[in-house]
Amino acid sequence: MKKSKYTRKKNQQQSESSTSLSDVNNSLKFIEEHLWNNEFKKLIKKPNFLHSLSALSLYKVGNHSNQEIYRLRQNVRNNCRFCLGQIRYNGDAQNFADLVNVEYGRVLSIAFCTAGGIGEEQDFEIYNGLCYINLFLRNLHEGRYYRQSSFQPLPLLARRTEEQMEEEGASEELEAQMENNGFNLNSIRNWAKFAKTATLNCFINQD
Repeated sequence: MKKSKYTRKKNQQQSESSTSLSDVNNSLKFIEEHLWNNEFKKLIKKPNFLHSLSALSLYKVGNHSNQEIYRLRQNVRNNCRFCLGQIRYNGDAQNFADLVNVEYGRVLSIAFCTAGGIGEEQDFEIYNGLCYINLFLRNLHEGRYYRQSSFQPLPLLARRTEEQMEEEGASEELEAQMENNGFNLNSIRNWAKFAKTATLNCFINQD
């Protein structure tokens, strides 16, 4: 009898957890679709909004026995990273500064830092993390001269991003990922090389 009550309680908690995670994911999907509407442009300027996205993008998935909850947790993290990536893709210099302030370099580093169980060993996340950090560093280092939101190089922000990466041991992990043959014809290995080059450019231009 006690076991039955415990089982019902556990199932109820999992159901409530699943519902809450679904609500969060639905909200994130709505944000993705409307991110550059005028009202949401104002929201992006609010530090608490970016801090929340950054925190949720580091949401721990773990090895949950309930596959649905595991999938929903993973979606929360991925949807947040996608939102941050859209801000990077469409943003101006102030948006880039705001991303650095919420430690975007750390967020992306965790996506590909897999040694010692620090990150999730999932090729797609590793691939995305490497792509995004490479593009982010290049924009900071070289500036951006296309699309409406163009801006000059931002070397101080590039340096701060590099420091965030170093705190997560990203330099060593980039070396390791340069030997990774995973995900679509060595894409991880190639993007690791690009990201390493972008990182070295940050150092060179600080000298």
